[in-house]
Amino acid sequence: MSLTAALSNANSSLFVSGERTSVVSRNIANADKAFYSRKSVEIITMPGSGVRTSAVVRTEDPVLFKKILGSNSQTATYAARLDSLDVLNNTINDVELDSSPAALINKLLSSLQSYSAQPHSQLAAEAAVRSARNLATGLNTAAATVQSVRNDADTGIQASVDRVNALLDQFKTVNQEIVKGTISGRDVTDYLDQRDQILHDLSNEMGIRTVTRDNNDMVIYTDSGVTLFDRSPRKVEFDRTLNPTPGVPGGAVYVDGIPVTGANATMPLQSGTIVGLVQARDDLSLSYEAQLDEMARVLVTMFAESDQSGGGGPDAPGLFTYQGATTIPTAGTLIPGLAAALRVNASVDPDQGGNANLLRDGGISGNAGYVYNAGGEASYTNRIDQLIEKMGQSYAYDPVTKLAPNGTLTNYASVSAGWLQEQRKVADDSHTYQSTLYQRSFEAFTRNTGVNLDEELSLMLEIERSFATSSKLISTVDDMYNALLAAI
Repeated sequence: MSLTAALSNANSSLFVSGERTSVVSRNIANADKAFYSRKSVEIITMPGSGVRTSAVVRTEDPVLFKKILGSNSQTATYAARLDSLDVLNNTINDVELDSSPAALINKLLSSLQSYSAQPHSQLAAEAAVRSARNLATGLNTAAATVQSVRNDADTGIQASVDRVNALLDQFKTVNQEIVKGTISGRDVTDYLDQRDQILHDLSNEMGIRTVTRDNNDMVIYTDSGVTLFDRSPRKVEFDRTLNPTPGVPGGAVYVDGIPVTGANATMPLQSGTIVGLVQARDDLSLSYEAQLDEMARVLVTMFAESDQSGGGGPDAPGLFTYQGATTIPTAGTLIPGLAAALRVNASVDPDQGGNANLLRDGGISGNAGYVYNAGGEASYTNRIDQLIEKMGQSYAYDPVTKLAPNGTLTNYASVSAGWLQEQRKVADDSHTYQSTLYQRSFEAFTRNTGVNLDEELSLMLEIERSFATSSKLISTVDDMYNALLAAI
């Protein structure tokens, strides 16, 4: 080998060592960043002129990355459901606190039994009415909680849609840099890392899948197949409804004008925060709201007064009523929003100037023909006993509530609480599983593609030795040139 060739080889080796040192330093500096992939330099040998770098490449694992995106979307789905169910669960609380609808119904029954034992007691009468008022207030509060969950879900969906649009705009910028850099042969590995991070964040909002084309160009679809990005982002919109009407599903989310949530969605989203919030708003909340409304309807029916004059008049609302009530609701037919409107009739509520003894005597509706205790006897218990008996009877319920179609009110309320607890347990178990799957997938992905500091430091030492060797070779060639010139 000539001295010129040796010098050229040494110089090229020094240049490559410099580039390798730069890449290793970059790896070490970004070792703690999520989705930063380990970079390395590809080196090729040039015949007669040493070595050079051909490209900077990054470590990839597309299979594990796809698994991360999927499990992240599923985790977000159940997280949104679980958060909403935790709020709805506040309407039940600990059974020992006696604040659930089932507990309040039992309290009303107990107070009626006490009143029956002492029908002459004003205190017992007022205690029974107070229990009824607490029950009505409990259903009002539970219905308000449901509406709050639905409003919060709508707010969350809007925020999620805004994040999706912002992420798609970021994706467009990064994807364009990747395509241009790939065509020109520039190092685009950092941009690829940024793109992975954006995809990960996007998968938290909605399930996605991707297709990579020539020049590293990427297309994004929803997990149901709707195009989300193809050279430019598609507009994601949300038809938000402020204070949604009880019993009515909320607005839909659209991608490029195509509904991806709601009953009209032909290609509905399968996972992500948006899906979890829509399920909480239109499935879980509406079902539980319907159960509360059915409890309220049965209470109005159960405590209704019938015509005692023999005139055959229709039943009229008694202890429990609601705004605009003139007749008794149809059996087994849901009235959306009734739980929120339920109240104790003012004529029997002492706090509103009413007479609590009307619970014993009848005539709460204000019609003299509906009085049961016509003689005004203080020991009269027939009406109270009748109400106690009605509380033990079976009633029909609308099947939209997803509970048994008939049964006693006490049992129905207990089953409703159990249904809510079961939904929460399923969401919690699913969230725990998906979260664990995500963590394990992410850890495996990081091990395969991330930076190992021990390896990088070892590589740095190897590069230093290579640098020292090349420097020594240049020094030797210099000495040989000096000796040659001195000999001339």
